Amino acid sequence: MYKPFTVREEKRALRRKFAAERQSIPEKERLEKSRVICSNFLSSMAYDHSDTVLLYYSINSEVDTQDLIDSVLKSGKRLALPVCRENSEMVFRYIESRNDLTKGFFSALEPRAGLEEFKEAKHAICVIPAIAFDKEGYHIGYGKGYYDRYLTDPSIVKVGFIYDSLLVDKLPRGRFDLNCDLVVTERGVFNTGEK
Repeated sequence: MYKPFTVREEKRALRRKFAAERQSIPEKERLEKSRVICSNFLSSMAYDHSDTVLLYYSINSEVDTQDLIDSVLKSGKRLALPVCRENSEMVFRYIESRNDLTKGFFSALEPRAGLEEFKEAKHAICVIPAIAFDKEGYHIGYGKGYYDRYLTDPSIVKVGFIYDSLLVDKLPRGRFDLNCDLVVTERGVFNTGEK
């Protein structure tokens, strides 16, 4: 039976636990793991078949996407980054260079106002940041539900980036939580549909 308050409390406790674990990984090690994760993503069939990449701009101890942003910009694929608002709404806007970025809501850089907004693409792929993922592609995020609300188009391939030590067997989930199609760690690319 679905128990929303229990799930919420479980997630809150796990969010603190996993955030502390992620923060405890030394910066040099995080950057090396991030480099391998991004390389695994760039080598994946899902990335190869995409024409549009929805990607986050990393902050704090998230899997670092700085070099990946540059790689996608050089690839000929279209790249869009999120613009987050206080009311848990999010849109993605296309960028053509880092000059299109400005300081945003969470101190992360985001596309400036006036840039074209992503609406749809034939082969879009969205990379989702999180504090932890499980092997079925569900995640513990920051508690605002931005990506769960945004990713209603089933044609968008959803990809989670996470350090391998924060990929667990199973996480609590609510009825509105979305799961990723793929999870990428420094050990490889995992298809969450394979049981």
